[in-house]
Amino acid sequence: MKFFKPTLTAMTIAAALSAPLTASAGPTVGLDITGTGNYTTYADLWTNVTDTGLATGFIPGITVGPGAAAPYLTELRSQMVIGTMSNSNIPAIVTPGGLNTTFEISKVVRFQELVDAQTPTSAHFALPPSQSAAMDVDPLHAGVQNIAIYFDRITDGVGSSRAVPGNGGDTVRCYGTGSTSTGCGTSPGDTDGDGIIIMSGHLVFNDASFTASGTVGTGSFDSRFMIDYVDPAYLDIVTGSIFQDKVTGTTNVPSFFQPTMMWDGATPTTVPFLKVDSSQSFAAVAVPEPGTLAIMGLGIAGLAMGSRRKGQSANLS
Repeated sequence: MKFFKPTLTAMTIAAALSAPLTASAGPTVGLDITGTGNYTTYADLWTNVTDTGLATGFIPGITVGPGAAAPYLTELRSQMVIGTMSNSNIPAIVTPGGLNTTFEISKVVRFQELVDAQTPTSAHFALPPSQSAAMDVDPLHAGVQNIAIYFDRITDGVGSSRAVPGNGGDTVRCYGTGSTSTGCGTSPGDTDGDGIIIMSGHLVFNDASFTASGTVGTGSFDSRFMIDYVDPAYLDIVTGSIFQDKVTGTTNVPSFFQPTMMWDGATPTTVPFLKVDSSQSFAAVAVPEPGTLAIMGLGIAGLAMGSRRKGQSANLS
């Protein structure tokens, strides 16, 4: 009795799945500091001033791996202010005038990491299967948003709303103060009434490592987010594309700042604050070509037919 062998079908699907999701060349994000949709600056790389980070739930000194402790979850928080903007198509620094003097773009990040390997002096962090709802930093939009970016006009003197990483609760405007789509209103510390969420997204990739020597440590990270929300009054993003926000950089202990808490009130438990130097780049990720999708469809149909033939053959034997 002959049985259908789906070898060719499996090879077809494998070939289709192996086709890369290519990124389009030189996508840029337009910025309008007036909030009227008149974009004057286009950039695809935002560099950040020195940031503050905090890992909670991390267990120093243990060993994770075969024959030792099982992988476990930690939480990473960071807050930062955009420093410069670059456009790789020119290439040139295109930082708009007034950045961090008359206005600022601040960013908050919070997500879970999986410690999948650890020694007493080093650790590796990967992406867990899902993110807890407690990691959401944008309550205005559906799903767990792990990154939120704010536009804020700076007011000098009393009531200045300037975001200072690691400077205590609500130092990144709006967070934890009842965010609205039109801004923060006139809450204490933000008397100019802005602090508007202009972008948010969810984590889709994370790979990080850290090595310590006594009270000093260094690390690196690569975190990527799919952008779910953009305010078109402030940002211009190529339509029809899935935008990816890639944040890379280094971490160091001790921190450059001497904060007492993060923007959301979190304080260190067993680990100190981190100094985080990073930049974020934007890319448009192309979906598979129609031909590739058709091949995948034929392959899946072939598998289904093969299973059906195998079942019929078994019934006849």
